[in-house]
Amino acid sequence: MEIKLVTKILLSFYFILIFIFPSTDVLDIDTWRLLGYSVINTLSLIYIVVSKPLNEIFPKIYKSKISITIILLTIWAFGSYLYALNQGEVIMRSFYFVNFLITFLVLFTFVKFNNFSPFQIAVFLMINIVALSAYSYYALSQITRYADYNFGFNNLLMGFFPNRNMTQAIYLIHLPFVIYIMSKTKSSLLKITSAFVSIMIVNIVFLMGARTSYIIFIVVCLFLIYFLIFYKEEIRLYSKNFLLCLLGGFLFSTVILGPANDAFISNRMQTIDFEETSTNTRIRYYKHGFQQVIKNPLLGVGMGNWKIYSIDLDKSNIVSYIIPYTMHNDFLEIASELGVLGLLLFLYIFYLSYRNSWHLYKRVKSNPLVLIIPLSLLIYIIDSNINFPFTRASQLFYLALLLMLSEYFLNYNDEKAN
Repeated sequence: MEIKLVTKILLSFYFILIFIFPSTDVLDIDTWRLLGYSVINTLSLIYIVVSKPLNEIFPKIYKSKISITIILLTIWAFGSYLYALNQGEVIMRSFYFVNFLITFLVLFTFVKFNNFSPFQIAVFLMINIVALSAYSYYALSQITRYADYNFGFNNLLMGFFPNRNMTQAIYLIHLPFVIYIMSKTKSSLLKITSAFVSIMIVNIVFLMGARTSYIIFIVVCLFLIYFLIFYKEEIRLYSKNFLLCLLGGFLFSTVILGPANDAFISNRMQTIDFEETSTNTRIRYYKHGFQQVIKNPLLGVGMGNWKIYSIDLDKSNIVSYIIPYTMHNDFLEIASELGVLGLLLFLYIFYLSYRNSWHLYKRVKSNPLVLIIPLSLLIYIIDSNINFPFTRASQLFYLALLLMLSEYFLNYNDEKAN
């Protein structure tokens, strides 16, 4: 009983940390959260070491293929110390990988010990997203008290995160879990609640007007339509519910905004062109990244060192002290820093997670549980190709959570089958 209580408290702190801010202003809230996750990971590891029941679970996960791949990627990152221009940056960025690995291991150990059902996990994450998005909706209510909402207010809806791209990605990662509740529950109240929460998530993302979210919605819709056409029973129901909630959120945002509002999707989409500053900058960074990979495909420039080399590559476009700190594409940035082998290891982590879901599907067939992780990871992957979630502690936590759940859902159903 004591171990269950302690593990639940420690698990809760991984989520509560998002809501905690330092007593004084900080330049980078992400560094604060990285420190917080490091402290929680340290305490959790110590507790696992001194607790025999947790000791018995821990080896099961660190011997998994996902764990081994993350370990190899971490070793490769630290190894770039030998040839990197800025070796201190290698150490600092490589410890992001260490933190990521430990989070993955600890989350699995604690969740496995408590034997949470997938439905319980989904309900917890629904409660979490309600708490997160409540801050955005509070800001929206304050805005609309004095003025009509428009795109100029979008940064006020970011909630507990420093960037609206980050906010929309984390909000949307929760969505497949909430739809799962809607599709599986027999409770009318819970079904209505989960449908309402889903629509409100989609609505607030549309109001923020992050163009990345439109790409996510389009790709997710295409996948859902495929499942709706070619799959049967509960998977088909899940896909239909998901599509209806996306439509409901879009219609709700349309009522709030109106087609003339500059935050409305058609008006935001019209701002996408190759001459627009944000789009043009990303494309320029991608070109630099490809050039760097071609120049040094085996080793790369060293973990965390892209920001240094990019100054020389982009020096003709630098204004004031603004430098290309990230490439706005995690996969390309890892390839430029750790070479093709580093990229392959990184991609293999996602492949293993999708393979877990495939093995799960072969066993449970129509259970919509098989779609949760693939859809949530798809949202993360799309965001990774346009932004830089792998450098942000909060989004790294959610990636570790999704990878862990891909292992846990597979193992959970293994137990049920035996």
